[in-house]
Amino acid sequence: MFLAFSIATAMSLLAAPAQQAVPRSRAIEFGTLPDAWIAGANCTTKPQFQVHAYNPDFYIVRQSICTNYEAPFLYLIFGSQKAILFDTGAGGVQVGNKIREIRDAWLAAHGMSSIQLVVAHLHAHGDHTAGDSQFTGQPNTTVVGTSLTSVRNFFGITTWPTQIVSYDLGGRVIDIIPIPGHHSAHIAVYDRRTGILLTGDSLYPGRLYVTGATGQGNWNIYKASVQRLVDFTATRPLAWVLGTHIEMSTTPFDDYPFGALSHPNEHVLQLGRSHLLELHNSLQALPTPQVQVHADFVISPSG
Repeated sequence: MFLAFSIATAMSLLAAPAQQAVPRSRAIEFGTLPDAWIAGANCTTKPQFQVHAYNPDFYIVRQSICTNYEAPFLYLIFGSQKAILFDTGAGGVQVGNKIREIRDAWLAAHGMSSIQLVVAHLHAHGDHTAGDSQFTGQPNTTVVGTSLTSVRNFFGITTWPTQIVSYDLGGRVIDIIPIPGHHSAHIAVYDRRTGILLTGDSLYPGRLYVTGATGQGNWNIYKASVQRLVDFTATRPLAWVLGTHIEMSTTPFDDYPFGALSHPNEHVLQLGRSHLLELHNSLQALPTPQVQVHADFVISPSG
């Protein structure tokens, strides 16, 4: 564990307990989050996935740490004409079957026979794309490529990374925000209906790796991306910031060892805008890449 930058400051920014979201505007839909996720204990009795309906049209799926130490989170959002899945997990599990099971239950509840499924990615690292092949060639399914060109072309981004675009699922618009730094084709997603911001591996309760940061180039790109998120959220209601991993415990400043197969007393998934501002302010004060441990995340440049 590395030296914390300011215990008093970071302690005041601890994540809230898992409760019903209290957004800044009641024009957005409320939802709930679980008190705990599958965290590695009693693996012989645990399923491959934990599925949680934040509300009837927004699903959070966690791949069990019992199947892969990365234990990534996936997000499935339904509109009236399309559903979009962000990420397909770390592999070794039947993610295609699980997502289709959720989709079919949703269709039955809405009296529908089919809906177009788009499979996209917050970024293209293998622990978020390993299940792609389980969707390729399936009916009513489009799998977006993982290259920067594929991401730009699919969402219609002509000026990368400064252009923010919208994508309509049918009565539900999401915003696609380029945020390279951790990965060259990384995006964040803002769901206007719930006020949830998906930040992938750029901000979550864990180690925030800035790929190639020791070469300085990606460090500045990452800082600019976080600035973009700060500016974007300044004028919009924000219920939660949701990333794609949990690597911190409920003890402030305590991250699990890399590759840990059990997460006792695991931190909650959800962060808030205060954490985004905390990250932004710290990055602005760091002219060069360096490790900095906070209560709820770790800035962790990598080569």
